[in-house]
Amino acid sequence: MTNNKLRPETLKEVSPIRRTSLSDKIIEQIIDLISRNILKPGEKLPSEKELCKQFGVGRTSLREALRSLVVMGILDGRVGEGTFVSHNNQRYLERNLQWGLLLDRKKVEDLLEIRLMLESQTARSAARKATTANLQAMEATILGMRESVDQPEKFLQFDLDFHLLVAQATQNSILYNLLSMTRGYLQQWIKESLDDPSTLKARNRAESSIQEHQAILQTLWTRHAEKAQQAMTRHILSSSADLYNHIEQKSDAWVIQLENLLLQ
Repeated sequence: MTNNKLRPETLKEVSPIRRTSLSDKIIEQIIDLISRNILKPGEKLPSEKELCKQFGVGRTSLREALRSLVVMGILDGRVGEGTFVSHNNQRYLERNLQWGLLLDRKKVEDLLEIRLMLESQTARSAARKATTANLQAMEATILGMRESVDQPEKFLQFDLDFHLLVAQATQNSILYNLLSMTRGYLQQWIKESLDDPSTLKARNRAESSIQEHQAILQTLWTRHAEKAQQAMTRHILSSSADLYNHIEQKSDAWVIQLENLLLQ
């Protein structure tokens, strides 16, 4: 039988809490340990007494933190057995990062920079390695974009599918996974930046996006790696400009909300 109890050497990674919001700091440390794979799915946490000693906190703060982590699905509390690291905690951590991006402009900008580097090279590689089936699948997504111009979420899904198909066409699974993760983290921002499809601005942007995707596909059909890279770069810069504008508007809105709260 596997011993799921937390290993003694793992406790060396825990440091005493010295700030006032004790339960929040406990939560931060435990999430950090899980994200770094020091605490692994299925592992059992030590007793409350041992954790209180290691964190340097009282039972009330510890129990509040553990209760919150159980509610979030990061920990799994089992009556009569103890508290374990949940096997599904990664889904929460990814969702937490996505929501954190909504509040951190610098992280969004960093991701857009990574996306530009990744996707431009992805297109270059795809021009050399894409199969006919890969290219036909991309054509189908562009058709889907054309047919869903008035349906933003559906349009966005076809857009995402196109980019993932380009990555798939590199025949490089690691590159595909990196791009999928990067685009996934940006997806919430992209959804928020979509305008009402009935507006002229939204329709013009959708038409421009379709043309840019078609230009990328054309370079892939002709197997011209450098032109494929250039076409993808132009598209990413164009779509990123829309996101940057949306981030600026959001930032201004948050500042106004904060000022209003301070004046109350």
